[in-house]
Amino acid sequence: MAPAATRRAFLLLGAGAAFASGAATAQDTGDPVDPAHFLAFAYSSALLQQRASALTASRDTRPEAREYAGGMARFREQQLARLRSLAGERGVTLPGDAEFEHRVVLENLEPLDFLALSRRYAEIQIQALTQEIRGYEAAEKAPDEGLKQLAAEMLPQLRQRLEAANRMHDAVKP
Repeated sequence: MAPAATRRAFLLLGAGAAFASGAATAQDTGDPVDPAHFLAFAYSSALLQQRASALTASRDTRPEAREYAGGMARFREQQLARLRSLAGERGVTLPGDAEFEHRVVLENLEPLDFLALSRRYAEIQIQALTQEIRGYEAAEKAPDEGLKQLAAEMLPQLRQRLEAANRMHDAVKP
């Protein structure tokens, strides 16, 4: 991976590092997952992926990437609505925009086209979905029934989408 791509990958991974390590710590110690923290991170991650998917679907990209991105954009719209609803039920204010690190990843994706965009999008999806699954696995063990239900709904879908992202990545990688 080129130095700039490596930096972008670490930015994406770093965006959720505090959440992922916090979720792992909560699982290890038995401490509950903080619903506000979880919902804010999940929302930011879904927002990044929705925007990246819409961008990829609207550009001249490899057919594998464009098809995956179209489906992912629709899925993320539904997920964002579900997260807003759950946050509203809990009195949690979601961020107005994605976390800074998520915005940087999207900004670095915007100038790319065709094969470069297809490849970078596939990398982002694999990284983000892997991280997101870890967060939802922690939420699955939360005492909050709403978070448990959300995790039960989302985890099978996220795992399927990760498998599809890996297939897409295999189709576009060098």
